[in-house]
Amino acid sequence: MRPRSTVLAALVTALGLSLAGCGQQARVPPGEQPEANSRGPGLSAEEARLQSDTTLWADGYCGAVSQLVSSLAQMPSVDPSTPRRASRTSSDLLGVMIDGLERTVVRLEGLGPAPVPGADDVKTKAVRTYTAIRDRALGAKQDLDAAADAEASRAAMSSAEGPLDEIGRLNLLEGFDSIPELKTASLRAPTCRQLTEESPAPRFDPPA
Repeated sequence: MRPRSTVLAALVTALGLSLAGCGQQARVPPGEQPEANSRGPGLSAEEARLQSDTTLWADGYCGAVSQLVSSLAQMPSVDPSTPRRASRTSSDLLGVMIDGLERTVVRLEGLGPAPVPGADDVKTKAVRTYTAIRDRALGAKQDLDAAADAEASRAAMSSAEGPLDEIGRLNLLEGFDSIPELKTASLRAPTCRQLTEESPAPRFDPPA
């Protein structure tokens, strides 16, 4: 259940950097919302409430990581015609990625307490992971912006590979499978279903 994805960036042949992007979040059809008030067969009122709260929480989590997915779908292409243009356009690309990571982190931090044990730990780990990638991408972007010659541009372009590779290895719902209630909620929440249509471990496809 991988997000729909396409390779969005070009190969910078002179500098040896290959970049990849990811598919855009599909829109939720009007009226299709998490099943907030449903009660499954055999569930008590309390169990139904817990199921509903967990589905809503999972949908909010998936909405947060979808911020990154939609940002990467808009990443610009790298122009390899000259080292200077490659450096500038790579900086622009990293800027889009940084913005998506920041919006994801803000949305995750804004989630209320999880209704099931262990889910808050999943969120905390995700915030830590996305923040670290954002900080490394920001450092690479600053190096690209400060590069004054072709040699500095090459070094900066090389440093940009790290955050991009990390994005390619992300499992967007890491930890959900270890908590049965979250795994079930991800099958019920509309935004999670958009992220998990093809693989139970949705992630960004690495460069082809």
